[in-house]
Amino acid sequence: MKKITLTTSLLFSMTLTAQDFTSSHFDQSKEHEHVFSPEEEEQYLMNLKRGGELRAFGFRFAQTHWQECVDDPTGNYSGISCASRRGISVILKDFMEEFMYSCIDEGLRAQGGGVAADLHITHDGILGDPRHSPRSLHAEARAIDIRSFEVTLEDGGTRFFEYASSANRPFYRAFRSCWGRVVNRQNGCPLIDGNAERTGSIGWEDANHQRHMHTSVPYCVNGRYGSGYFQR
Repeated sequence: MKKITLTTSLLFSMTLTAQDFTSSHFDQSKEHEHVFSPEEEEQYLMNLKRGGELRAFGFRFAQTHWQECVDDPTGNYSGISCASRRGISVILKDFMEEFMYSCIDEGLRAQGGGVAADLHITHDGILGDPRHSPRSLHAEARAIDIRSFEVTLEDGGTRFFEYASSANRPFYRAFRSCWGRVVNRQNGCPLIDGNAERTGSIGWEDANHQRHMHTSVPYCVNGRYGSGYFQR
């Protein structure tokens, strides 16, 4: 069943300035250098804790947990069963709960029709090592790399949309356009080059995103991006 209750943290406000996120020395190609597998994430956090560095992990944005097996939408890391608790930023979890269904429905209208009743996401990770890419949205768990959607329709049917399949492009183009409009409307982020499809997501137009779709809630303040690394 779709979630319709808005949370107070949806428009999570920050006092940080754009300068806090600006780095002229950073290579934007490293934004997606590495996103943790579940084992790598567990080991990384364990090593930080053992070394007394957990506070130094320094999330700038509020964090919570996605209970992949029972939350709506449900999910799992590709090739691994759903997790009882997976780290995720508050704002990304809120956006997934409040707005993802409407964008799935736009995708369905573009490719075969139907209305979503339940949704399952298979993904390639959320958290990335900030030592590799500290300006990446993955370093703040504000991005998820989506491999596929499994959609249960209100009429009881099931649709499966694998991102890597070119046959599913109409679905994903409509989904991305919807997600970009949501990011623009709900998070105050300008459309990138006036294009909703490339706002809040990175897809097949980028060589590193042929098998999954980077889907995020960028950091914006006063109608401007915090830095280039928080655009998509």
